[in-house]
Amino acid sequence: MKKIINRILGYGLLALLTIACAEDEIKYDTSVVRDYKIQLNGEPWRLNTGITTLPIFIYKDNGDYFGNYSSHYRFALENGSYSFIATDIPAQMVTSPVNLKDLVVPQAVNADQKVNMSAAMPYASPFADTLTMNILTRTGTLRLKAKDIVGDPSYSTIKTTVFVKRSGYKPVDETFVKEDISVARSKKTTSGGVNYLDDFIVFQTDDEANNVRVKIEFLNADSVVINTKEFEGSFPILPNGVTNIDFNLNDPNTAIIKDYVVTINGEIMVK
Repeated sequence: MKKIINRILGYGLLALLTIACAEDEIKYDTSVVRDYKIQLNGEPWRLNTGITTLPIFIYKDNGDYFGNYSSHYRFALENGSYSFIATDIPAQMVTSPVNLKDLVVPQAVNADQKVNMSAAMPYASPFADTLTMNILTRTGTLRLKAKDIVGDPSYSTIKTTVFVKRSGYKPVDETFVKEDISVARSKKTTSGGVNYLDDFIVFQTDDEANNVRVKIEFLNADSVVINTKEFEGSFPILPNGVTNIDFNLNDPNTAIIKDYVVTINGEIMVK
C-alpha cells in the first residue's frame, strides 16, 4: 500500500514538474508588446478611456490574419515576425480576417466613408523597439457648391456622378487598385438648385492622371432626366483635404460647365 501511495505521489510530482516546465517554455516563447505609439496624420492619437474599439490589427509573417487588439492594454505574442496595422475606425476598414496580401479597403459606393489606415509596419520579437503606427487619411473630400441665386423649377432632383480612377486601397504596400469606377448620389431640391451643396469622399489622386471628373443630371418629379451637364477638366483630391468647386447649376444652354472656381484647402487654384 505504501509503495502504491509513493508511486501516486511520484506521478503527481512529475506532472507538476511537467506543467511547470511547459509554463516556463510558454513564457520563454512569448514576448510582451510594451512600447508602441499611434498617430493620426502625424499627431498623437489615443483611444479614449472606456471605448472598446480595437484599433490594432496583427498579421503573421506570411500575411495570415492573427488578431485584433485594443490599445488600452499590453499584450503578449509568440516570438516571431509580424505586421501591425492601426486604424481609428476598424469596423469600417477591416470587415473580414483575410490575408494581409488580399486586404483591400474599397472605395465607398456612396462616397461617404473616409479611409484611415497606417502602413503595415513590420515588428519582431522581443518587441523591444518603439513601434510607431501613423494612421493616414487616404481619402479627401470633393465639395460641390452651387452659387445660383435664382432656382430652376423644372427639376426636383440633382444626381451627381463622380468618376474616379482608384477603386481600393491595399495596406500591405500602401498602393491603390487602379480601376475606373463611378460613385453617385441624388439629392432632392425644392429650391431649383439654390443652396445645393454635397460632399463626396474619394481616394486621393496623387497625380493628374488620377484626377476625378464630374457629371450632373437633372431629374423632374417623374425621375426623368431632363438635362445633363459635365464639368470641363478634372480635379485633384488631396489626402485629408477638401477640393471645393463653386459653380452655377442653372446657367442656360450650358452642357459643359466651364465657369467655376476651385479652392483646395482654402487656396484658390488657377486653371
